[in-house]
Amino acid sequence: MASFAAALQGYKASRHSLSSIFDEEMKSFALALMNSPIKRGGQNTTLPSTFAYQIFTDDILLLKSNNAPQQIITTQREGFIDSSFLSKRWRVFVLVENDTKVIVAQLVDQRVESIEHVLLEAILPIVYVIPIIGLLVFFAINRSLKPLNFLSKQLKQKNVNDLTPVEVKDNSAELKPIEQTLNLLLERLERSFEREKRLSADAAHELRTPISVLKITAHNISIAFEDNNITHQHIHELNNNTARMAHVIEQIITLNRTTPENFEQSKSTIDLRSVLQQVISDNYEKVELAHQSISLKSHAIPFYGDSFSLEILFDNLIKNAIKYSGENTQISISTLQGDDTVEVIVEDSGIGISQDNLDKVFQRFYRVKQHVETGSGLGLSIVKHIVELHGGVIALSKSTLGGLKVSITLPYNAKDVDCG
Repeated sequence: MASFAAALQGYKASRHSLSSIFDEEMKSFALALMNSPIKRGGQNTTLPSTFAYQIFTDDILLLKSNNAPQQIITTQREGFIDSSFLSKRWRVFVLVENDTKVIVAQLVDQRVESIEHVLLEAILPIVYVIPIIGLLVFFAINRSLKPLNFLSKQLKQKNVNDLTPVEVKDNSAELKPIEQTLNLLLERLERSFEREKRLSADAAHELRTPISVLKITAHNISIAFEDNNITHQHIHELNNNTARMAHVIEQIITLNRTTPENFEQSKSTIDLRSVLQQVISDNYEKVELAHQSISLKSHAIPFYGDSFSLEILFDNLIKNAIKYSGENTQISISTLQGDDTVEVIVEDSGIGISQDNLDKVFQRFYRVKQHVETGSGLGLSIVKHIVELHGGVIALSKSTLGGLKVSITLPYNAKDVDCG
């Protein structure tokens, strides 16, 4: 359409220009007649010309072409005018010099025919090629939109449970970012739905036991109340079971809270030694009750990470060491700083974990049966999850103190800060 409009506009402009050229040609012919000695002949002359002309001197016709009338063509004093004679429409030019008047006329139909012939010769190729251009554009656009149509078809066919990646065959450079963004979004949605299902499964699996225990405890207290025999043991048992349920709920929420999406936004530069000192301080009362000793060997280490999740990580490790190493044991915490990594080691002098169970303790809800103490089975799963969020690795082995040794290696992304 744009090409056709441009051609039409060009046709109009060219027609006006050619009309001006024909006018100039008439003017030139009139000047030639005015200065030609033929006008003195005083006779009709047949010329090989497309013009009709008349030459007057003192209003007396001296000379005319055979296609011109005997009467004066126009009374126009001078210049161009459109006039009719001999039952046709003419374009007329009048030139006056002294007592001589030259009138030159050209058929309008002849001018239009000549103009259209010239213009059509120039414009018709453009007009002919417009449909070809249209077809080429149609097929080019259709081919270019084929991947987009294929992508749209895939998206329409997806149901609420289908979060598999989309793929566009013969990817264009423009659609590749769209495909990658959509697949990333679908992946995040799938992980989000998976976390929701896992949270429901975790809650249903892990809360079943403490809820049953609480029911039994409530039943026992109800019977004791009827017998007027509620003892401190009943209250102590109720508190312990309530605390256990609260701990399980806290662990499940923590495990599902630390997601990759919100993790990167919460990172900041912290001092690992200060985090370890704070966690030890929070658990020191438990250490004293178990008659244990705990030590920390570390210097200030600026580290770029998530303070909240690291506190959860070290709190789980230290609580496990306090809980499972037994009374009158030793707990040692140390750090080793390399060129691009920092290693945090937590070990104890307890009974440790057998070699067969070392790879299983990271499974959700797995409990080591060799320990008298019981837990939710989520602690080390949370620890491993947080370590992986920081891009690190965790390893379990036997400690030189005799118990369990937990080694956590984190990539050292510290910023230039002074941690004191």
